[in-house]
Amino acid sequence: MNQTGQSAEHERLVASAQRVVEMVDPQEEGSSSTKTLVEHLEEAPQKIFSYLSDNTKAYVANILALVKSYCLQAKLTPLASRVAIDCPEEDFIRYREEAEPLASEIIKSLE
Repeated sequence: MNQTGQSAEHERLVASAQRVVEMVDPQEEGSSSTKTLVEHLEEAPQKIFSYLSDNTKAYVANILALVKSYCLQAKLTPLASRVAIDCPEEDFIRYREEAEPLASEIIKSLE
């Protein structure tokens, strides 16, 4: 690759990296950061993980609240321990497959 091609490739790489940073860690309008683009990129994986974790937690909490709204006596605490000990894996897989269309509908209602 010649010098012009490398320069154009470098510009594309910097622009792409900047778009990722802006998506992951948007700056308030009018504010600036003292961090370099590389420093922002180094923080991006953790910020993406935090975003996903926070949203997953919000969705799970919403689902548990929906369950509780229909069944006030529901004990939600055991759900944190994972699958019931006496539930065979095949049954759990079947329950999950039955729930997937409902999960899609619930997610659409939250968007």
